[in-house]
Amino acid sequence: MSKQRFIFLLKGEVVTPQSLDDPDAGEIIRAALCQSFAISHLHVLAKNSREALAKYQLLSEGYSSEKKMEVSLF
Repeated sequence: MSKQRFIFLLKGEVVTPQSLDDPDAGEIIRAALCQSFAISHLHVLAKNSREALAKYQLLSEGYSSEKKMEVSLF
């Protein structure tokens, strides 16, 4: 299975991985933004959303919310 590029939609404590390879990604992201979600600066390549979320959690442990660095994990 090939890897997909994931971004993360954030609202409070909720973290939602979203594949940019999903044909409906644009509409999903637009709807989430209309519901006051934010887009994380972190993005990853992963086989599925479970792996993407695990990578997000690993990366976010090392970065406080005050740091606004763009990070890629490939």
